[in-house]
Order: sequence, then C-alpha cells, then structure tokens
Amino acid sequence: MTERSPPFTALRAVEAASRHRSFTAAARELQITHSAVSQSIRRLETELGARLFERKGGAMEPSEAALRLAQTYSEAEEALSRTLREILGPQGATALSVVMPAAFGRLWFAGKIGRLSEALPDVEVQVRTQGDDPDADIRLAWLAKAGKDSLCELVHLPLCAPDQAGRFDSVAAIVGGPLIADSAGGWTAWAARWTPGVKPPRAHVFDDAGMALEAAAQGGGVVLSNVFAAEAYLASGRLTALGFEAPGGEWLDVQTRSEPGVADAAERLVLWLRLEVRRSLALVQGLTKRRQDVS
Repeated sequence: MTERSPPFTALRAVEAASRHRSFTAAARELQITHSAVSQSIRRLETELGARLFERKGGAMEPSEAALRLAQTYSEAEEALSRTLREILGPQGATALSVVMPAAFGRLWFAGKIGRLSEALPDVEVQVRTQGDDPDADIRLAWLAKAGKDSLCELVHLPLCAPDQAGRFDSVAAIVGGPLIADSAGGWTAWAARWTPGVKPPRAHVFDDAGMALEAAAQGGGVVLSNVFAAEAYLASGRLTALGFEAPGGEWLDVQTRSEPGVADAAERLVLWLRLEVRRSLALVQGLTKRRQDVS
C-alpha cells in the first residue's frame, strides 16, 4: 500500500456496506450509485491487498479487515465531530425533547448518556417513551419501510448464554429450542429466512425485551433479539451471538423539528445518533464475526 491515507469516501462506503451487508443498501444511504460503492471498495481492496467483502447468499459479508476499518472510521468521525464542537465553544445549554420506542430507550439509549454528555455537553435531553408527541424536537420510531431519514434496518439475532453456544451451532439445532422472543412474530420472520416452507417454531414470548434477554442469559434457551436491545449483553459477555441473522423488516427512522432555537442542536444530536448506531452495528458484527471464526 502507498503512504497516502485511503480516501474517506471509500472508507465511508466500507462502513455503510459493513453495517448493511449490502452494497445496494449502502448506496441508498449514501445517496450514490451501487456502482460507485462497488468501485470505491474494489479500489481500496487493491490498494490494501486484502479482500474486504465476500458474497454469501444474498449478503455481502464483511471481512475482519472491513469490520476494523468500519469501526475505526466511525470512531474517527465521532472524534472529529466532538473536536468541532469544542472549537466552536459552549453555546448555552439546549434542551431537546426526544420521543423513542421504550425498549430502544431503556436497553440502548440509556447506556449512551455518558457518551452523549461527552460529545454534546451543551445538549440536554428530555426522553419520552410512552405515546407519541408530534411537537417533540426529535422523534425516533420503527417503520415498515426505509425512508430518506432512516438510520438503519433492524436485524434479528439469535443469542444464548455462552456456555450453551455449543448446543446451537446450526439452524436445525436452534429451531429445536427452547426458544424465547420479545414479540409473537419474531421467530416466524426469522424462520422465513432460514427455514422457508417449514412451520415456524414455537417460543416463549415476553412482552418486555429485557425480560426475554435475561431469560436467555440465565440459560433459558435461544432468544431472538436485535442489535440495540442486546448490545450491553453481548459487550459484557452475558450473551453470545450465534450467527444466522435475519432482516427484521423494520427501519429506525428519525424526524426532527426545525424551529429556531433547537434546529442546530437537533441536527447535531441526530448526527451523534447516526455515529452511535454505526458504532453499535460494527461492534456487534465484530463480536458475531469472532464467534463464527471460533466455531
């Protein structure tokens, strides 16, 4: 590889493609063509002398090198954003009302407050997880289709306690259960991806995502969850990802209110959310990749 740094456009394409496991989805997010994403990544592969993606079924699977580049890019982008805020200096605290799904708020966003305070010390959030508020400054919601402001697509992950991972090393073993879910249709959608034409497996269903994760962490079986709910459990080692992910058919969408006095703070908070979402996706993909390599 030459001495010059890789182009940021190529690294951005690698990061987006690693998250989506799709050049098409990455192109849609970056608002460029599929060909532009593919060519950028191929040029970077040539320069690095390393393969970054391999096609497996309908997905483009990132290599360990791609995952490392993706996470490093996300961290660098976050650091740059934080430095810009520091250079601009304090502008007075701005309070933002934020509406989000309850499980997302409790299991993911609450754990990011320290990072939010560090990155945006002049922003205070007032989080609401009950009902909707059309007048909220920022509204996060799961939608049935991707929109221009979607942060990412939901991905379902089968997980279990680490000491049980050997029992669930194949789709057939996972379907054999016992299975746990936080929604009645979760395993049905997963089965449509991995066991098409086969009757969906039965599962113990909790109406609370945290309870479902806790049941699996205590050895109750395989839970079907998502990156945001499960991140803390995966990072702490209480649960391990088994692979065999499946698209959830929902997208995390963000809407902002552009009224004077909050527009700038809201825009910066959305940028921070995008970076944190990318970081979480790269982290979980890295953990899953290492699990698959060990297996």
